Amino acid sequence: MSGIRKAQGRTALLRITLASGLALWLSAPLAARAQEATVQEATVQEATWLAEAKAKLPATLVAGRVIHLDEEARKATIAVFPAGADSPTTPGSVFTPLQVMDVNLKSDNGTLAVAMTTVRPRRPDEASADDDSEPYQAELRAALAPRRKAEPQVEPCRIKGWALNDTRHSLAVRAAPSAQAKVVGHLAPVRVTPESGQGSEEGWRVEFDITGYSPGWFRIAKATPPGTPYGDPPPRRYPRTYAGTGWIRASEAGGAYANSQMPVRRLLSAPHVDAPGEPPGADVAGPDGALSIDGTLVRLFACSANWALTESRDGRRGWWRGICSNQVTNCS
Repeated sequence: MSGIRKAQGRTALLRITLASGLALWLSAPLAARAQEATVQEATVQEATWLAEAKAKLPATLVAGRVIHLDEEARKATIAVFPAGADSPTTPGSVFTPLQVMDVNLKSDNGTLAVAMTTVRPRRPDEASADDDSEPYQAELRAALAPRRKAEPQVEPCRIKGWALNDTRHSLAVRAAPSAQAKVVGHLAPVRVTPESGQGSEEGWRVEFDITGYSPGWFRIAKATPPGTPYGDPPPRRYPRTYAGTGWIRASEAGGAYANSQMPVRRLLSAPHVDAPGEPPGADVAGPDGALSIDGTLVRLFACSANWALTESRDGRRGWWRGICSNQVTNCS
């Protein structure tokens, strides 16, 4: 009988320790929580009930972070997202209604197990506790929503990038997202100067705003001639840069990861901080194990508001919040 009591005592202690740890984490400052996010996430994901709950999801959904856990009440809530949102052929959107999975738990010989799961819409009061940027994100979505309604075939974006043409050829800008659309202008080629050696790229590149996405294409505006933002503009005889609105192929746009204070600094499977993601490879991870933003972005696939579907230098693909075009310093 004493053996049973000891086992029950150890189980109770484990539950208290996990619940206390989560409570302390939620009350800690944002910077401290961000540093501990990977450790706490790994701790929660070790739970048998969580793996069991994930297995009950349909193939169309993937589980993200645990946003609520009450072991005493035996209830948990997990963020869930559409499967395939990190694929260039079916990219996600910040406008996709959010969902969660409610999990009712039970005791199975002293271990938490899943009694029942239900997927439902995520309520506004269930915002991520560690994302101080959510009020701004909500304002941005509200500001871009009318544009999306007016142009349902175009995903509205608010990121920046640079042209990926070479030093010999200008880049065609088209009136519509099609290779058959009229060419309305060109982006000047890369310009190499003594001053351009300070940049992250080989030579100065044209920079622009990315304001929309249509499969395989980015809508751009306000392009600046290579080197102009850094006080090294091209001479008058240099090929001109079209500054109006137009479309370029997604493969013709590059950029840099910005430090936009993501609570979980890794590429995610959907454009939301609670989406699942993999830790970055060792060659692109910083000292804290998070994705380094310096020179690690190699490809842009799609965008939605201020998120972009990207590929990093370690070959991983996923969503990152905040893409910039600064060619001199990192985008902090």
